[in-house]
Amino acid sequence: MFAAASATRRLKRGLAARDSGDTAAAREALEAALRTARLGEVWLVAGDAAASLGDLARDTGDLPGAEHHYRLAATQYRRAPRSARSVGGRVRCLENLGDVLLLAGRPWDAYREFQEGATAAGVDPSRPTSTGAGVEFVSREDLRWTSHLATAAQAAGRRRLANDHYDKVLAGCELRGDVAGQILCWRGLASLSEDMMAWNDAAHALYNASNLYPALPAPEAHTREWVQCLRDLGAVYKTLGRRDEQVRAFKLAVRLEHVDSSARQREQ
Repeated sequence: MFAAASATRRLKRGLAARDSGDTAAAREALEAALRTARLGEVWLVAGDAAASLGDLARDTGDLPGAEHHYRLAATQYRRAPRSARSVGGRVRCLENLGDVLLLAGRPWDAYREFQEGATAAGVDPSRPTSTGAGVEFVSREDLRWTSHLATAAQAAGRRRLANDHYDKVLAGCELRGDVAGQILCWRGLASLSEDMMAWNDAAHALYNASNLYPALPAPEAHTREWVQCLRDLGAVYKTLGRRDEQVRAFKLAVRLEHVDSSARQREQ
């Protein structure tokens, strides 16, 4: 009881110091909270303290320190009695750990952590394209975690695996009517195709992505992305020797840039 109260008090002090920008005091208080909580087997508080230390390390660019603390936090949360807080904390740590490993240039390690995170979150990466009793079901969590897996697989050079994940996310986004998600998937598939020099597939993916921008809730807010997509499409058409389509893509990109520039000038 004393350990729990002491660890909780130090955790609150550390979080308050972090919020006020006093990193040194925050780290000292959080490390004290972590020590006390582990000694007293107050696993939930230990997880919170270790996760907060991971956040501090990540924000200061200390990737090895962030990896160490996120792994430690995930272990503490797993030891804690199962609750929404312990499961949610572990899931967040595994997601952050995967992101840190991607930044550290270890994409396959990140993929494994994302797999563990998806399992902990109760996500089924195959669900976006599965059918149960004739009813399609896909959740936002399914899409988010499968997208993480696709990104990590692509960074690791596992192109076929990444392609499978992107296809599943794309199917899920189409079921949900998630236009932004569909664009991201088509751009991801285009990047994979370019890596394999499958230029026709890349053109198909970029063409589909470019046609989806007008369906966004506020397409004018994404004009620059749309222009870049069209320029990428034009470059692929140039590689394929499809000049007429290349010219059309570049002309539309220039027209959109002009419209966007005029709108920005009016706002000023």
